[in-house]
Amino acid sequence: MKAAYPVIITQGEKVLIVYIPDFKVNTQGDDIPDSIAMARDAIGLVGICILDDGESLPQPSDIEAVRRNAGKGDIVTLVDIDFEEYRKEIEKL
Repeated sequence: MKAAYPVIITQGEKVLIVYIPDFKVNTQGDDIPDSIAMARDAIGLVGICILDDGESLPQPSDIEAVRRNAGKGDIVTLVDIDFEEYRKEIEKL
């Protein structure tokens, strides 16, 4: 299954803080590309656990609704994930 989930990126003191509202999880990155990669990894890991528990993945929130709830100066963007491909990649590790 492929999906694109909205994320909120906020400048912290030393790193960028990334919040993924649909999974209620935070991660962080050193810069924008790293933050997006870390968000994809967090979505993949949590998503695989949800699927392995026999539950359904959350539907991606409307990005405009997320944008309305974000703080001033926050970056709101979409992060795509292919859960089947992500599972294959982590099984190689």
